[in-house]
Amino acid sequence: MTARLPINLMLVEDERIVAFDLKRQLQGFGYHVGSVVASGEQAVSQAAHEKPDLVLMDIHLEGQMDGIEAAARIRARHQIPVVFLTAYAEDDTLRRALDSRPFGYLIKPCEGRELHATIQMALARREDEVAIEQSEQRLRLALEAASLGVLEWSPTSNRLTGDDYLGMLFGNLPQPLDEPWENFIARVDEADRERVRLALTAKLPGSEAVCVQFRIAGEAYPPRRMEAHAKAYGHADNVQRVVGILQDVTQRHQDETLLRQSSVVFQTTAEAIVISDAQRRIVAVNSAFSRITGYPENEVTGFDPDILLRVTPALEHYADSLQPGAAGFWQGEVSCHRHDGSIFPAWQSVSVVHDPDGKLTHFVTAFSDVTAIYEAQQKLHHLAHHDPLTGLPNRLLFDDRLKTAIEQAIRNEQRCLLLFLDLDGFKVINDTLGHAIGDELLRVVGGRLRNVLRSSDTIARLGGDEFVILAGSINPEYAAQLAQKILDQLRVPVPVAGELLSVTGSLGIAVFPENGADCQQLMRAADMAMYTAKAEGRNRYHFYANDMSERAHLRMDIEQGLRRALATDSLLVHYQPRVDLADRRIVGVEALVRWLHPQRGIISPLSFISIAEECGIIEHLGRWVLQRACSEMLAVVRSRPPGETFHLAVNVSARQFLGVDFVAVVRSVLDETGFPASALELEITESTLQATERSLSILQALEALGVAISIDDFGTGYSSLSVLRDLPIKRIKIDRSFIIDLPTSENQRAVVEAIVALSKAMQMSITVEGIEHPAQAEILENLGCEEGQGYLFARPMPFAELLTLLASGLPARPSSGTTP
Repeated sequence: MTARLPINLMLVEDERIVAFDLKRQLQGFGYHVGSVVASGEQAVSQAAHEKPDLVLMDIHLEGQMDGIEAAARIRARHQIPVVFLTAYAEDDTLRRALDSRPFGYLIKPCEGRELHATIQMALARREDEVAIEQSEQRLRLALEAASLGVLEWSPTSNRLTGDDYLGMLFGNLPQPLDEPWENFIARVDEADRERVRLALTAKLPGSEAVCVQFRIAGEAYPPRRMEAHAKAYGHADNVQRVVGILQDVTQRHQDETLLRQSSVVFQTTAEAIVISDAQRRIVAVNSAFSRITGYPENEVTGFDPDILLRVTPALEHYADSLQPGAAGFWQGEVSCHRHDGSIFPAWQSVSVVHDPDGKLTHFVTAFSDVTAIYEAQQKLHHLAHHDPLTGLPNRLLFDDRLKTAIEQAIRNEQRCLLLFLDLDGFKVINDTLGHAIGDELLRVVGGRLRNVLRSSDTIARLGGDEFVILAGSINPEYAAQLAQKILDQLRVPVPVAGELLSVTGSLGIAVFPENGADCQQLMRAADMAMYTAKAEGRNRYHFYANDMSERAHLRMDIEQGLRRALATDSLLVHYQPRVDLADRRIVGVEALVRWLHPQRGIISPLSFISIAEECGIIEHLGRWVLQRACSEMLAVVRSRPPGETFHLAVNVSARQFLGVDFVAVVRSVLDETGFPASALELEITESTLQATERSLSILQALEALGVAISIDDFGTGYSSLSVLRDLPIKRIKIDRSFIIDLPTSENQRAVVEAIVALSKAMQMSITVEGIEHPAQAEILENLGCEEGQGYLFARPMPFAELLTLLASGLPARPSSGTTP
């Protein structure tokens, strides 16, 4: 083999004369000696810089690094062949030299032709190595490009070896694999192990190459899948080696699965799918296409789908959306014809398919029959605008018609009338006879009301037992006549479930534009007028008046302001002392809530308690008062001398008392504040006791807590003596209306005497409210009343003033002839 010329050599020799002579000889043979160095360190450095074709290396050199170490580094880093040229031939030196894998070993002095021949053989060997390396690199790159790992199994040693890529496939490590056969099988998913073992062992001898797929063991999802191709080499009965390749086919398996799934979707989807070529000729359709259109698949191939189905609008209408640079997609509603000529609406989407070069190759059209959706939309539209129970228009449709009527009234300078109807006593029917009977009654009432109206009028059900009637372009006199007709119709008994039911109604009437400039104002005015009709006795109608709005606004301001006051802690508790009439000693207080309004100052509870009950915040308000009063009065109660009774009385509304968690609220407040239950007295009205069974259980639970109960404003409501006898009532508070004219009224004196006798018979204490004159106090004391409260002793006062009064005591007892 002829060497390449000129060959670049590097000479490593620390004796200058020897180096000069070698260089001269080598140049005589036509070699180019690029550099001559004297140490191992210089040789390593110069080799990295010069990259010679071959290095002639002496072993014993100047410096720390000898020739053998330098040769090993040059060989490892740059794959440059090294020929040792040395005067040493000891066994130890030869052994060390062999470890560096030299390309020759010559003993100096050597003959020139021997040196030339050694260099030529070393260069030829290196050329073969380079060719093998390039071939191996091509194979490795090819295997890497195909994601293939090479494996070899030796039955004799029962070990499996593999290249770097095989190690990456199994362990994500780019290193060769060398392990026992059992380790390889353990990497296979347990369900596939036996099949892999049989494929790669039992089936190999005397057979062709085999192919087997299996999953890798582990928790990965989706599981990794491998495919092995292997072939046995050796005799039929003596397999010496098994060589094969392993490929990760996880993605291919997923792609194949997706293709199968896509095929199933294509055939089973409810949408019709049409695939056509670039000339819009049908290539394939699914079964849904035939089901929707009535065309068999074998009759449509090659047709333009737009022409076949007479699609409107056709492709030309949206072709711009499918051009290069556009969305490549269009969807919208179209009209199609079936095989039998019938027309149906469809929702269609069209997409374009391009090849890798961007050229359009196919159109994919999908459409669905939306006839059922159209029909459902019509039903939904009716349901969205009509009451499902009565079939009357609902609020949504009525608001639209009312808006239109107002617009027409404005254009024509006319009026329109709005009547707001609420049935009287309907809740009682619902609660006693059931909702099914109530619903049937509402259906009958809705039909009767519809018959009373003219065709141009509109009646709607807002919900529950509320109806509204719109009469456009009519004078107010018609509204009164219509209202009376409606009331007369409602009074006619309704046969429902074998019973004759009668209801009445309360009607409010508002007139546009006098009572409202828009829909909301007019509805609000009619609503307020209806509530006025209810307040005046029901079964009547009432026209809107301006003062109704003022009252409604005042009520709303109070409600919203009260909610804000509770949220911002803007309420106060004032205390009015309860006095022992005999010695004029303060024996307790009554807690009275006050509202500190930012504009109106202190507001009495008479202005807001009833509204708090109506709007449902009385429970929150009542708990706040109880919590504040117990917190403030705790120190006062604890400071009283031992054995002295001092009570805190707190008013409780009927709605608060009859709430499902009232006892729990009282218990919670006592626990939170530490206030003694024995010092707490809750004041309820006589009306609260009418729900006897419910009241009894609550009173008994409060008594078990140790809380006392008193009846406030006794004598102003309905009280059954038998009920009072069985209830754990501790105190009666006589209302001030029974003592106003004392001492001049004998009748009032007789009433008080009777109440005192009753209380003693029932072992109840008495407190008299509203005492303003000494003469009243004296007579009440003589009649046997123990306690009293009123302006004679003290007005309700803030907590700080109460503390001062408790510290100083009440003024001296005035004579009976003076007034406070």
